[in-house]
Amino acid sequence: MQLKAGYIIDAIGKVITDYKSNLNRRIPTDQIKLDQINGLLQYVSSFDVEFPPPYQHYPDFKTLKPVLATLNNIITRGLPTRAPIILENLFSEINLIESKIDDEFNYPVLKKEIPFDTIFQLLHILEPKLEISENQYGGLPGSFSEWKFLDVALKDFPFAKQIFQSQRDLATIGNGLAGGRTLDFSFEFPYLITNSVGNLTDKQKQGIIFEFDGPHHQLKTVKYFDNYRDEFADENNFETLRPIF
Repeated sequence: MQLKAGYIIDAIGKVITDYKSNLNRRIPTDQIKLDQINGLLQYVSSFDVEFPPPYQHYPDFKTLKPVLATLNNIITRGLPTRAPIILENLFSEINLIESKIDDEFNYPVLKKEIPFDTIFQLLHILEPKLEISENQYGGLPGSFSEWKFLDVALKDFPFAKQIFQSQRDLATIGNGLAGGRTLDFSFEFPYLITNSVGNLTDKQKQGIIFEFDGPHHQLKTVKYFDNYRDEFADENNFETLRPIF
Protein backbone atom coordinates (compact mmCIF):
# COMPACT_ATOMS: atom_id res chain seq x y z
CA MET A 1 0.00 0.00 0.00
CA GLN A 2 1.32 3.44 -0.87
CA LEU A 3 1.29 6.09 1.85
CA LYS A 4 2.37 9.72 1.80
CA ALA A 5 4.30 11.88 4.26
CA GLY A 6 6.96 14.53 3.92
CA TYR A 7 8.58 17.54 5.54
CA ILE A 8 10.28 20.52 3.93
CA ILE A 9 12.20 23.19 5.81
CA ASP A 10 10.96 26.76 5.45
CA ALA A 11 14.02 28.11 3.65
CA ILE A 12 13.93 25.44 0.95
CA GLY A 13 10.16 25.74 0.68
CA LYS A 14 10.52 29.49 0.13
CA VAL A 15 12.94 28.99 -2.77
CA ILE A 16 10.48 26.60 -4.41
CA THR A 17 7.48 28.85 -3.73
CA ASP A 18 9.26 31.89 -5.14
CA TYR A 19 10.18 29.94 -8.27
CA LYS A 20 6.61 28.73 -8.78
CA SER A 21 5.17 32.22 -8.21
CA ASN A 22 7.10 33.48 -11.25
CA LEU A 23 5.53 30.89 -13.55
CA ASN A 24 2.36 31.47 -15.56
CA ARG A 25 0.03 28.50 -15.89
CA ARG A 26 -1.31 29.91 -19.14
CA ILE A 27 2.09 29.49 -20.78
CA PRO A 28 2.57 25.83 -21.80
CA THR A 29 6.28 25.73 -20.98
CA ASP A 30 5.61 27.19 -17.54
CA GLN A 31 2.82 24.67 -16.95
CA ILE A 32 5.27 21.86 -17.73
CA LYS A 33 7.72 23.27 -15.17
CA LEU A 34 4.94 23.46 -12.56
CA ASP A 35 3.92 19.88 -13.29
CA GLN A 36 7.52 18.78 -12.90
CA ILE A 37 8.15 20.32 -9.49
CA ASN A 38 4.66 19.55 -8.12
CA GLY A 39 4.88 15.96 -9.31
CA LEU A 40 8.39 15.58 -7.93
CA LEU A 41 7.35 16.83 -4.49
CA GLN A 42 4.49 14.32 -4.46
CA TYR A 43 6.84 11.58 -5.61
CA VAL A 44 9.42 12.10 -2.86
CA SER A 45 6.61 12.27 -0.28
CA SER A 46 5.36 8.79 -1.19
CA PHE A 47 6.45 5.45 0.20
CA ASP A 48 5.19 1.87 0.10
CA VAL A 49 4.37 -0.40 3.01
CA GLU A 50 4.11 -4.14 2.52
CA PHE A 51 1.64 -5.92 4.79
CA PRO A 52 2.22 -9.68 5.17
CA PRO A 53 -0.73 -12.08 4.89
CA PRO A 54 -3.34 -12.09 6.31
CA TYR A 55 -3.02 -8.33 6.86
CA GLN A 56 -2.84 -7.35 3.21
CA HIS A 57 -5.40 -4.73 2.39
CA TYR A 58 -6.57 -3.34 -0.92
CA PRO A 59 -8.97 -0.46 -0.24
CA ASP A 60 -11.98 -0.09 -2.49
CA PHE A 61 -11.92 3.62 -3.25
CA LYS A 62 -15.38 3.42 -4.83
CA THR A 63 -16.93 2.57 -1.45
CA LEU A 64 -14.68 4.82 0.64
CA LYS A 65 -16.66 7.19 2.85
CA PRO A 66 -16.63 10.70 1.32
CA VAL A 67 -15.43 12.35 4.53
CA LEU A 68 -12.36 10.08 4.63
CA ALA A 69 -11.64 10.71 0.96
CA THR A 70 -11.89 14.47 1.57
CA LEU A 71 -9.56 14.33 4.57
CA ASN A 72 -7.04 12.30 2.60
CA ASN A 73 -7.18 14.84 -0.23
CA ILE A 74 -6.65 17.78 2.14
CA ILE A 75 -3.68 16.14 3.85
CA THR A 76 -1.88 14.77 0.81
CA ARG A 77 -2.50 17.83 -1.35
CA GLY A 78 -0.49 19.91 1.10
CA LEU A 79 2.56 17.65 1.10
CA PRO A 80 5.32 18.13 1.86
CA THR A 81 4.33 19.96 5.06
CA ARG A 82 6.42 22.30 7.20
CA ALA A 83 9.15 20.57 9.14
CA PRO A 84 8.87 20.23 12.94
CA ILE A 85 10.55 22.99 14.95
CA ILE A 86 13.07 20.51 16.34
CA LEU A 87 14.40 19.94 12.81
CA GLU A 88 14.44 23.64 11.97
CA ASN A 89 16.33 24.35 15.21
CA LEU A 90 18.85 21.66 14.35
CA PHE A 91 19.58 23.23 10.95
CA SER A 92 19.79 26.62 12.65
CA GLU A 93 22.25 25.34 15.26
CA ILE A 94 24.59 23.98 12.59
CA ASN A 95 24.42 27.35 10.84
CA LEU A 96 22.58 26.32 7.67
CA ILE A 97 19.53 28.55 8.15
CA GLU A 98 18.52 31.64 10.10
CA SER A 99 15.61 31.68 12.52
CA LYS A 100 13.01 34.42 12.77
CA ILE A 101 11.12 34.33 16.05
CA ASP A 102 7.82 36.23 16.08
CA ASP A 103 4.22 35.18 16.62
CA GLU A 104 5.11 32.16 14.53
CA PHE A 105 8.32 30.19 14.29
CA ASN A 106 9.79 30.87 10.86
CA TYR A 107 13.11 29.87 9.35
CA PRO A 108 12.93 31.44 5.88
CA VAL A 109 16.58 32.31 5.17
CA LEU A 110 19.40 30.05 4.03
CA LYS A 111 22.84 31.03 5.32
CA LYS A 112 24.22 30.07 1.92
CA GLU A 113 22.07 30.65 -1.14
CA ILE A 114 20.97 27.53 -2.98
CA PRO A 115 19.47 28.10 -6.44
CA PHE A 116 16.24 26.40 -7.41
CA ASP A 117 17.92 24.30 -10.11
CA THR A 118 20.18 22.73 -7.49
CA ILE A 119 17.23 21.94 -5.22
CA PHE A 120 15.33 20.48 -8.18
CA GLN A 121 18.24 18.18 -9.01
CA LEU A 122 18.70 17.09 -5.39
CA LEU A 123 15.04 16.13 -5.14
CA HIS A 124 15.81 13.36 -7.62
CA ILE A 125 17.07 11.08 -4.87
CA LEU A 126 19.55 8.88 -6.67
CA GLU A 127 23.16 7.75 -6.32
CA PRO A 128 24.38 7.12 -9.90
CA LYS A 129 27.53 5.18 -8.96
CA LEU A 130 26.03 3.03 -6.22
CA GLU A 131 26.66 -0.68 -6.83
CA ILE A 132 24.02 -3.03 -5.40
CA SER A 133 24.58 -6.78 -5.20
CA GLU A 134 21.81 -9.37 -5.21
CA ASN A 135 22.09 -9.75 -1.42
CA GLN A 136 21.84 -5.98 -0.96
CA TYR A 137 18.94 -5.45 -3.35
CA GLY A 138 15.81 -4.38 -1.51
CA GLY A 139 13.34 -5.56 -4.13
CA LEU A 140 11.86 -9.01 -4.58
CA PRO A 141 12.44 -10.22 -8.16
CA GLY A 142 10.05 -12.99 -9.10
CA SER A 143 12.69 -15.04 -10.91
CA PHE A 144 16.40 -15.25 -11.68
CA SER A 145 15.69 -13.83 -15.15
CA GLU A 146 14.36 -10.66 -13.57
CA TRP A 147 17.50 -10.19 -11.49
CA LYS A 148 19.62 -10.98 -14.57
CA PHE A 149 17.80 -8.19 -16.41
CA LEU A 150 18.83 -5.68 -13.73
CA ASP A 151 22.32 -6.99 -13.09
CA VAL A 152 23.44 -8.03 -16.57
CA ALA A 153 21.29 -6.46 -19.28
CA LEU A 154 21.37 -3.09 -17.49
CA LYS A 155 24.90 -3.34 -16.09
CA ASP A 156 25.81 -0.01 -17.69
CA PHE A 157 22.91 1.62 -15.86
CA PRO A 158 23.35 0.59 -12.20
CA PHE A 159 20.92 3.29 -11.06
CA ALA A 160 18.10 1.14 -12.51
CA LYS A 161 18.21 -0.96 -9.34
CA GLN A 162 17.29 2.17 -7.40
CA ILE A 163 14.41 3.40 -9.54
CA PHE A 164 12.74 0.22 -10.83
CA GLN A 165 10.10 -1.12 -8.46
CA SER A 166 9.79 -4.89 -8.42
CA GLN A 167 6.52 -6.75 -7.96
CA ARG A 168 4.29 -3.69 -7.74
CA ASP A 169 0.62 -4.56 -7.49
CA LEU A 170 -1.03 -3.93 -10.85
CA ALA A 171 -4.13 -2.52 -9.14
CA THR A 172 -2.12 0.42 -7.76
CA ILE A 173 -1.58 2.04 -11.16
CA GLY A 174 -5.29 2.63 -11.72
CA ASN A 175 -8.82 1.75 -10.68
CA GLY A 176 -10.76 -1.19 -12.01
CA LEU A 177 -8.73 -4.27 -11.11
CA ALA A 178 -8.63 -6.34 -7.96
CA GLY A 179 -5.34 -6.65 -6.11
CA GLY A 180 -3.04 -9.63 -6.24
CA ARG A 181 -1.53 -9.34 -9.74
CA THR A 182 1.98 -7.94 -9.78
CA LEU A 183 4.32 -6.33 -12.29
CA ASP A 184 7.82 -7.70 -12.79
CA PHE A 185 9.33 -4.20 -12.81
CA SER A 186 7.82 -0.76 -13.14
CA PHE A 187 8.87 2.84 -13.00
CA GLU A 188 6.52 5.75 -12.40
CA PHE A 189 7.86 9.04 -13.70
CA PRO A 190 7.96 11.66 -10.94
CA TYR A 191 6.48 14.43 -13.10
CA LEU A 192 2.78 15.09 -13.59
CA ILE A 193 1.17 15.52 -16.99
CA THR A 194 -1.58 18.06 -17.57
CA ASN A 195 -4.41 16.70 -19.69
CA SER A 196 -6.83 19.42 -20.79
CA VAL A 197 -10.14 18.88 -22.57
CA GLY A 198 -12.07 22.10 -23.07
CA ASN A 199 -12.32 23.82 -19.70
CA LEU A 200 -11.52 20.62 -17.80
CA THR A 201 -8.00 19.90 -16.59
CA ASP A 202 -6.70 16.68 -15.12
CA LYS A 203 -3.31 15.76 -13.65
CA GLN A 204 -2.09 12.36 -14.74
CA LYS A 205 0.84 10.13 -13.98
CA GLN A 206 2.92 8.21 -16.48
CA GLY A 207 5.09 5.14 -16.24
CA ILE A 208 6.69 2.14 -17.87
CA ILE A 209 6.37 -1.59 -17.14
CA PHE A 210 8.83 -4.40 -17.87
CA GLU A 211 7.42 -7.92 -18.09
CA PHE A 212 9.37 -11.16 -18.61
CA ASP A 213 7.29 -13.86 -20.25
CA GLY A 214 8.04 -17.50 -19.54
CA PRO A 215 6.80 -20.37 -21.75
CA HIS A 216 3.40 -20.42 -20.02
CA HIS A 217 2.66 -17.00 -21.52
CA GLN A 218 2.12 -18.79 -24.84
CA LEU A 219 -1.05 -20.36 -23.44
CA LYS A 220 -4.20 -18.86 -24.91
CA THR A 221 -5.75 -17.94 -21.57
CA VAL A 222 -2.53 -16.31 -20.36
CA LYS A 223 -2.16 -14.38 -23.61
CA TYR A 224 -5.69 -13.10 -23.19
CA PHE A 225 -4.97 -11.80 -19.70
CA ASP A 226 -1.63 -10.32 -20.82
CA ASN A 227 -3.45 -8.34 -23.51
CA TYR A 228 -6.08 -7.26 -21.00
CA ARG A 229 -3.54 -6.02 -18.45
CA ASP A 230 -1.53 -4.27 -21.19
CA GLU A 231 -4.66 -2.40 -22.25
CA PHE A 232 -5.41 -1.55 -18.62
CA ALA A 233 -1.87 -0.24 -18.17
CA ASP A 234 -2.06 1.77 -21.39
CA GLU A 235 -5.33 3.39 -20.28
CA ASN A 236 -3.48 4.54 -17.16
CA ASN A 237 -0.50 5.93 -19.11
CA PHE A 238 1.83 3.01 -18.41
CA GLU A 239 3.63 1.53 -21.41
CA THR A 240 4.36 -2.20 -21.21
CA LEU A 241 7.61 -3.60 -22.63
CA ARG A 242 8.48 -7.29 -22.83
CA PRO A 243 12.27 -7.39 -23.32
CA ILE A 244 14.12 -10.42 -24.66
CA PHE A 245 17.79 -10.82 -23.74
